[in-house]
Amino acid sequence: MAIDKRDFLREVKSLLEYHNAIGIRSYPRTGEIETFCGLQLSSPPSAKKKSVKVPAAKKNKIEEDILILSDINIEVAACRACDLHKHRIYPVAGEGKGGRLLVVGDWLSGDEEGNLAEDRIFGVEQDQMLARMLGAINLSPDEVFITNVIKCAVPSSCHPAADNVRCCMSFLRRQITILVPEMICTMGMIAAKAVLDRPQSLSQLRGTFHAYEDESGINIPVLATYHPTYLLQNPEMKKATWDDLQLLAKKMNASG
Repeated sequence: MAIDKRDFLREVKSLLEYHNAIGIRSYPRTGEIETFCGLQLSSPPSAKKKSVKVPAAKKNKIEEDILILSDINIEVAACRACDLHKHRIYPVAGEGKGGRLLVVGDWLSGDEEGNLAEDRIFGVEQDQMLARMLGAINLSPDEVFITNVIKCAVPSSCHPAADNVRCCMSFLRRQITILVPEMICTMGMIAAKAVLDRPQSLSQLRGTFHAYEDESGINIPVLATYHPTYLLQNPEMKKATWDDLQLLAKKMNASG
C-alpha cells in the first residue's frame, strides 16, 4: 500500500503528540504495529505539484485543513491531559470552514449541574450575539472559524486554571498553524492572555492590533475584545466592542 508521505508523517506526529500527553511511552509489538511499520511511503511527484492551478490548490488545501482539523477534534474528545476531562460535558474543539478570521474565546460553561444545549461554542445567547457581530461586519460563516482556549465544556462551578490553559494551548496553536487566518480576534481575558502572552489587562490590550507568530514564523494580526458573556452582563461595553469590530473590518477589507 502506498500513501502520501506528508499525510502519513502528519498523522503519526499528531497521534504521538497525543499519546505523549496522556503518558503512553511504548507500544506492544503486535501484527498491527508491524504492518504499520512496513507501510510503503511515496512522495508526490514534484512536477505534478507545479502544474496544479491556484484555485485547485486552494481547494485542496481547504479540504486537507478540514481533515486535519477533524483529527484534532478526535484528539480533543479523547484528551485526558488534565483534570478538566473529569468534569467535561462535551468537547469543544471549534467549528467553521473558513480561515479568514479565527475567533478565540475563553471556555464554554454549562449550569452547576452540567446542563448545556448541544453544539454550542460560547453559549446559547452568546453564539447568537457573536453571529450578529460577524454579520454586522459582513463576514459569512464560511469565512470564520470559532473556537475556545479551553476545549472542554464544563459546569459553571468548574473554573479552569492556568495548568488547564497550558494543556489546551497545543491544540489551539496547531489550529492556528493549519488555518493561517488573516486575522485573529480574541474574546475575553483568558483568550487574550493565552494568544498574546502579555500581562496587560483586556482594557489595555483592546483597541489596537498585536501580533501572534505561528509555528511557521508567520505573523498574524490579533485584536482583543470583550467576550459575549461579558457583554450580556455589561451591555454598556457593547459600544467599545463595536469599535473594536469596526477596526477589524477595516483591516480585513484593506488586506482582502
